[in-house]
Amino acid sequence: MRQSENILFGDALDLALVVVREFGTSLADEFTLVRDLRGRIRVVLKSKPENVDNLKMFEAKISTSLGVYGFGSGRSVVFADELSERDTIFDDRRLLPSLNGLNIYLLDRQIIGQDWMRNALNRTTTNPRVTFYGIKGGVGRSTALVNWAWHLAEQGKKVLVFDLDLESPGASSSLLPTSHLPDFGIVDWFVEDGVGQADVIEGEILGKSPLDQGLAGEIYVISAYGSKTGEYLPKLSRCYAEFSGNAPISWAERLQRLVERMESLVNPDVVILDSRAGLHDIAAVLATRMDADTLLFAINTPQTWDGYSLLFKHWHNHPRVRAFRSRLQIIASMVPETNRDDYLKSFREHAWDLFRDHLYDSAGPDDSDAFSFDLDDETAPHAPVPIFWHRALQEFNPNVGGIDTKTAAEALGIFFEQADRLLASAGQD
Repeated sequence: MRQSENILFGDALDLALVVVREFGTSLADEFTLVRDLRGRIRVVLKSKPENVDNLKMFEAKISTSLGVYGFGSGRSVVFADELSERDTIFDDRRLLPSLNGLNIYLLDRQIIGQDWMRNALNRTTTNPRVTFYGIKGGVGRSTALVNWAWHLAEQGKKVLVFDLDLESPGASSSLLPTSHLPDFGIVDWFVEDGVGQADVIEGEILGKSPLDQGLAGEIYVISAYGSKTGEYLPKLSRCYAEFSGNAPISWAERLQRLVERMESLVNPDVVILDSRAGLHDIAAVLATRMDADTLLFAINTPQTWDGYSLLFKHWHNHPRVRAFRSRLQIIASMVPETNRDDYLKSFREHAWDLFRDHLYDSAGPDDSDAFSFDLDDETAPHAPVPIFWHRALQEFNPNVGGIDTKTAAEALGIFFEQADRLLASAGQD
């Protein structure tokens, strides 16, 4: 049974901040708290302060306060000018809310999850990108993606789709029947890039969907796998390595390189990125780091809102939240056939709570510059864009008979209009 004096993970950071603020500028004007993989916290100061007695008291106090989440006395504080990896510490840390002019940073050492807090990736291409994301699977995300790709091609657009739901690829098989699969896919590209020879197969990972036959536009697909992929799981397990050949490079930067190379080859009007569901690092990169507008698919269930609440709480402290929050749009997927108005009213209220509590600014009625929206504002990111449940979409397989235009219009007509509007406004800010 837990004793009252036990320090848990959720207590440790707050306790460290109390001690840091207690000593404050009498010790240093800048503190960096490094939380390791176990959750233990160590303090990094730029250099050793002149007041050695004060430093000793600080070390003893923070070591005692953090319990098992601290380091022993004499090991709880280190000095940046004595570290070999100083640049890494200062590049990846984030600033916590300041107090009385004291700058306190946090560097969170994590195995996964760090991409949710990192900066946007630099890119050289300029075409619009749209990410399809859902906190939960099974909400019709891939079905909407395939239909929108077809709709855009019908309008004469050249569309390039990346199936990055690598653990559960769906867009690949919907857009590319077996006879149209390219030789290789995304998992092959990452494996070959790991040994520095991605260029060997880059000409063999691009597929063309037969759904664009007879349309003015084109649909190209970079599928998760290809006809010559062979064993998928051994390759999947090697996709997320953070090196290319002998050079260390993050997975996100490798993905950006893949996307840019294919964009340069295809020259698309729009790129659609199909993200893995949940709080995985793939979703983090696609939702916040790829310079994409992001569609957040949801159904009106407590599980959905609880999941998004975890994510939005994290985004609340994101150093770049102001840059990407205006590029989010909630999608009310699978709206039931009955009581639609009541369903969408409840959905809107939950979505508004989510955005208001975590991403909207607190603002008065005359503050026109604030990022804040009323409940019924149809231009707001929380305003639900509906996709209506349709019996015909429950067995959706466009490889048999193509897209049913009547079903698409009935179920996705409003979504098409809003997604087209989003696309038309991309890059105008």
